[in-house]
Amino acid sequence: MSRSSFLVVGLLAVSLSSGLIACDGANPTGDDVVDAAGTGTDSAIPAGWTSLLEGDWSLQPGEESYYCVYATVPRDIYIKAFRPLGPVGTHHTVLTLYSGTTPDGTVPCGVGTNGQSMVYGSGVGSPDFTFPAGVGLHLRAGQRLLLNLHLYNSSDAVLTGRSGTFFQEGTAAEIQNEAEIVLAGPTVGLRVPTGTSTQSGRCNISSITSVPVQVFSLSQHMHKLGTHMRSVITRGASSIMLQDIDYRFEEQGFQIMNPHIQLLPGDVLTTYCTYTNPGAQVNFGESSDDEMCFTDLFYYPAQGADFICTGL
Repeated sequence: MSRSSFLVVGLLAVSLSSGLIACDGANPTGDDVVDAAGTGTDSAIPAGWTSLLEGDWSLQPGEESYYCVYATVPRDIYIKAFRPLGPVGTHHTVLTLYSGTTPDGTVPCGVGTNGQSMVYGSGVGSPDFTFPAGVGLHLRAGQRLLLNLHLYNSSDAVLTGRSGTFFQEGTAAEIQNEAEIVLAGPTVGLRVPTGTSTQSGRCNISSITSVPVQVFSLSQHMHKLGTHMRSVITRGASSIMLQDIDYRFEEQGFQIMNPHIQLLPGDVLTTYCTYTNPGAQVNFGESSDDEMCFTDLFYYPAQGADFICTGL
């Protein structure tokens, strides 16, 4: 059985087996670091960054697991950049705002265990993400966070690591526009047949927002068979190409859009995913051995939208 312990917003470390514990971590620089609560820790946090959520885990050969980390924000925090902590074995992370009653801590969960609104995510090979000027996040004291961590050990040996999220703190004056993420594309109906094929799914922007929003960054999410993505907005009789980009599972990151792209209620976004499948049909699913097809929209102002937009 795998084990996991998490540093929760710099205040707690939670273990499945032993309740509240300290999160042990080696600091190669030997320097003290500061967590979100303003206290020193002994974790390998890079200079200039602060730990938001992180944890140690161990997976048996071939094991695939989800853990959900619930946390209460200890104070108002303004975020202007994210850095994922994603060693080998980390398939993806999803950070959402959560309004339920599950206590702070770490528990086994599933792919669908998330809050309503997504504020950050990372995949395999995701680099640092810096918000454009004037844009970021404001986490409020007492607000709840939920980090869904997908772990997959595809090797023949036991795999251990530490996964999580770091951030750079800003000020209220620096962040006038609060952002959120929506994933747009097909879900349970996705089928990837043998050979090379292109599959698609649509999202009506009216289901996200009733006002114009500004997309400042785009990313892509497929699994191992994905090779290319196109994302097209239909606005009346016109078409707007959001992205037309090759895809590599090992290099998932957000691309800043300059200038920002305005989306309007009534726009329809169609995501086209191209796959090369040498084996039997693969369907939509959570595993790296299944497939997905999502355009990741990072936009402002945040609407509190459900973070999956699919169908019409």
